[in-house]
Amino acid sequence: MLAIVSITSPIFLLIILGFTAVRTGWIPREGLTAMARYVLFFALPALLFNALAKQPLEALIVPGFLLVYVGGSLLAFAVGIAAAAALRRTSPLDNAFFGLGISMSNSGYIGYALISQILGSQALGAVAMAIMTEVLVILPLTLILAELHRHRGDHGLGETLGKVSLLVVKNPILWGIAAGLVCSGLSVQLPALVARTIDLLAGSAAAVALFAIGGTLAGQRIREGLGEAATIAAGKLLIHPAAVLLMLTLAPALDPTLSAAALILAGLPMVTIFPLLAYRYGHGERAAAALLVTTALSFVTLNFGLWAFGVAPPG
Repeated sequence: MLAIVSITSPIFLLIILGFTAVRTGWIPREGLTAMARYVLFFALPALLFNALAKQPLEALIVPGFLLVYVGGSLLAFAVGIAAAAALRRTSPLDNAFFGLGISMSNSGYIGYALISQILGSQALGAVAMAIMTEVLVILPLTLILAELHRHRGDHGLGETLGKVSLLVVKNPILWGIAAGLVCSGLSVQLPALVARTIDLLAGSAAAVALFAIGGTLAGQRIREGLGEAATIAAGKLLIHPAAVLLMLTLAPALDPTLSAAALILAGLPMVTIFPLLAYRYGHGERAAAALLVTTALSFVTLNFGLWAFGVAPPG
């Protein structure tokens, strides 16, 4: 257990450092926007490109893993929407962000740092596949349902699909993944100057991203909806990994490393931009509270889950 905590603690300590820096005024909250954009547009795409371009393509697209992770995430998404609709007595379309909060993990920022240290570089393809699931399946599905509810009768399905598709295509993280897959498939070797530049960008991604997460959490306020926030947190930290575990029992057996990666990724807190996405649709306050509660609780649930399933760091 101590070996596991020694791996996970630095990740959460960086989050706490960012939280403290913003709360004390050492770093202005306005600076977090620049940090987040740097990670989103440069560091994280470079990091994912590096992780993918240096591995064989067959290790990066594993149909069995995609079946498990996509199926588990969609199941958690459906449970989140159904539970929220029943509890709030509102339309399922009005609860799309409850589904997203339960089924879309922080794979790029926390997941990469955790998986690389606990399971090693051979499992980084799982991070890319998880991000593809979130960017290409969960996020578009959420936005489509939310837009249909917001513009009831105003916009057709075709127009809504077009708007959401444009948002997905413009995502720089997706471009980093696509470029990495192309270079892996074609065995492309980049010029040394370009490769070193990408290495420098990639090396900064984890620390800056985790620091920015902490700073973002420092700006959240829990004014209301703590009960709903706790419900979303329980769903994200318990239902999502349980759904993926169910899929692992139903699907053909995966490599043990990929199975462990799927469970770890599903057990992460939700994506940091969850409140930003939800604000536009009137769910920002509860989404911010859920992000804060889930991230705090995840230190306990992740460490306990890793210990319970016998996942040990290398060496």
